[in-house]
Amino acid sequence: MAVWKNRFAAHLGLRAPDLPLFLHLGGEADPVAQVELLADLGFAGVQDNFLTLRTPEVQARIGDTIARRGMVMGSFVHDPLNWNRPCWSGEAADLDRAFETTLAAAQRSGSRRVNCVTGFDSTRSRADQLLVMGRNLRRAADRAAKAGIMLCVEVTNPAYLPGMLIESLDEAVRLIDALDHPGVRLMFDTGHLAMNGEHLPAIIKIHARRIGAVQVADVSLDGATRVDLGAGKLDWPPILRALRDIGYGGLLEVEHQPLEDSREGEVALLARLRAVDARG
Repeated sequence: MAVWKNRFAAHLGLRAPDLPLFLHLGGEADPVAQVELLADLGFAGVQDNFLTLRTPEVQARIGDTIARRGMVMGSFVHDPLNWNRPCWSGEAADLDRAFETTLAAAQRSGSRRVNCVTGFDSTRSRADQLLVMGRNLRRAADRAAKAGIMLCVEVTNPAYLPGMLIESLDEAVRLIDALDHPGVRLMFDTGHLAMNGEHLPAIIKIHARRIGAVQVADVSLDGATRVDLGAGKLDWPPILRALRDIGYGGLLEVEHQPLEDSREGEVALLARLRAVDARG
């Protein structure tokens, strides 16, 4: 089994539940088989945006396989069918019902990080929606904390993902600081933040205490999209060094698809990722 310097995690589905990062290398989309492949490749963990859409039996099998192979379950998205709708800034009763499913999935799989993204409601002010999201996050975090689960607020890039509520680091920081809750932290997504013009090594150190989880993607040379680590314009050694310097010991969740949708594309992705790991 390959040895990595950094604790990378690969996903079981980013754009759809049957499109894992290494679909072609694995030969099938079955999530449990993919976990076995990731363990064989030396990954430290697994991420699954669509975990709550899988049956309870599959969620438990994913968690059991991850534990047996000595890996860690990373983050997943709360309510992935409604991720780009105002699920966190809407009615409390609707959120509470969906959050039951989220908590159950986390407990079956062993996940301790829930990714909180939410859409923008054009009929309401952004300030009002952020206020409601804060109230909902506090209530959900109180419940999640009892199971050791953290809610991570993600900043998105408006050009890449239009129509989302939290589109700047400042908005996320104000929300997190206003809540002042140990169960609500920042999902530090290198792709979105870099596309928003942030200098990653600097903001890692500035926001060290706020970072709850890290997702990694490179940025294309034209700045328009997410690409494989090592295939874009980001300078990875200072980024990885900054994370080490602040004592971050969690997973680095690889959140992009291969540049080429083929076995050869996945082999190339893996080679670039190993090169970034070696230099970082």
